[in-house]
Amino acid sequence: MRTTRVLPIALASALALASTGCGSGFERDEPQTAARDFLSDVLATNNGQRACDFMTQRAQRIFAGDQPGASCREVIERAQLVGDGDELRVDTTGEVKDLEYSTEKSGEDKAVVTVKTNGGPTLRLTLAHSEGLGNLYEAPTPWRITGGAEPLIKGS
Repeated sequence: MRTTRVLPIALASALALASTGCGSGFERDEPQTAARDFLSDVLATNNGQRACDFMTQRAQRIFAGDQPGASCREVIERAQLVGDGDELRVDTTGEVKDLEYSTEKSGEDKAVVTVKTNGGPTLRLTLAHSEGLGNLYEAPTPWRITGGAEPLIKGS
């Protein structure tokens, strides 16, 4: 008899949590998640095409602009995040996830994700909420990087 009362209470609690958004959706984290996935494609999997698909076409042109005759993909494939010593190099998915991320949203469609490394450079990636940009592949989130990736190019 006691277990028949516990089950409805547990179900009601789960429904209450789900209706408040706890455990569902990542609306607040979407810009941060896009930045993390972008950095994972750049640094861990070295997938230049997929990483460029996280960027607006304008950001791709600006990013590759300083490299004569190079495409965004080619520049991304040479990108790296290195601190003062090789021990600060970020080049695995785990290391990308371990970076410190903070997000500042400006309205519903703009955000800045600050990515701090332990002893290395700090990135300030600007993002905009945009869909259907005409990239070769569409990233799994509508958040696109509009700037701030330049420090990933060695020597920037």
